[in-house]
Amino acid sequence: MRIVRYYPRAMVGDGGMTSAVRNWSQAMGRCGAEAVIAYDAGVTPPDDAYVEWVQVRHAGRRGLKFPLGLEEVLEGADVLVLHSGWTLRNVRAAAAARKLGVPYVLEPRGAYDPHIVSRKRWLKKVWWAAWERRLVHEARAIHVFFEPEREHLAALGYRGEVIVASNGRETPEGSSWDGGSGGYVLWLGRFDPEHKGLDLLLDAMRLLPASERPKLRLHGPDWRARKETVRQWIRDKDLGAWVTVGDAVHGDQKRELLTRAAGFVYPSRWDACPNSVLESVALGVPTLVTPYPLGCFFTDKGGALLAESDAEGLAKGLVTLRDDHAAGVGRTGAQVVRDELAWDTVARLWLDQAGGLL
Repeated sequence: MRIVRYYPRAMVGDGGMTSAVRNWSQAMGRCGAEAVIAYDAGVTPPDDAYVEWVQVRHAGRRGLKFPLGLEEVLEGADVLVLHSGWTLRNVRAAAAARKLGVPYVLEPRGAYDPHIVSRKRWLKKVWWAAWERRLVHEARAIHVFFEPEREHLAALGYRGEVIVASNGRETPEGSSWDGGSGGYVLWLGRFDPEHKGLDLLLDAMRLLPASERPKLRLHGPDWRARKETVRQWIRDKDLGAWVTVGDAVHGDQKRELLTRAAGFVYPSRWDACPNSVLESVALGVPTLVTPYPLGCFFTDKGGALLAESDAEGLAKGLVTLRDDHAAGVGRTGAQVVRDELAWDTVARLWLDQAGGLL
């Protein structure tokens, strides 16, 4: 099976989307598929034994960029995979696939969650009528990470095929949780406070008596200048002695922050399969989650601690990160990743489902 994944930023950074595009393709290559990544021109691709990297020229600017000549990449393809949602690039790429009779699979990565759909609702309503509705309803299938996400598609009126397979994660060799030598609780993510529940987390810290508040470190890239908003909340709530805001971290620096953390917290109001949670759990770090699909997946298997998505629930959850059983929860979570979420395991699951559809 020749699988073309189109994502212009596949060579940019090591964020969740970029890493997932690379890892899905490499794992499918190892499983015997012919994996291709089509990306924006201008960057030299890596040497990769399992993936063919193909540069595609683009026109337009920023959020309105779209591919030129993608048809050449799609010659001989069995399926095209498109990532995210509400983008002109996907609309144009799907049109190129239709022209050649190549089926396409959408991987929206939470873009059709009702919370996301409600943001800029009127703009999305116009976009849906003009382009996104056809894109969704003519997809050969839509790839979601967990079964509950089917409801998001049903809310859009989609009744087509669905592929269900979580993102994967490898358990790092020679690196695991050291028991919390750093003494801090860690959060890693994009500073989108409403989505990621950062206001709830700070309110939870405020609810705890000063003697029970953990040191909390927040690291990640800014989003629409909201990082300064979070800093102001910390000042307003008089939490500066306990909470710090830091830069995005990558590679070895990220690994060290995770392995030395006393615990990890990811309190999203909504989410699907946040990469930071996969990273934390894979290392055996005791991890506190709220009831989004990945969080429920781990807590159902005893591999994470669950809190309600409110300040009171999170305050109680932060206390449980210090309980004696938290370390055992971390070990269980790491084992779940090894047994069920290795990249080759989830890639075979995707290929089996897609093969039946194609």
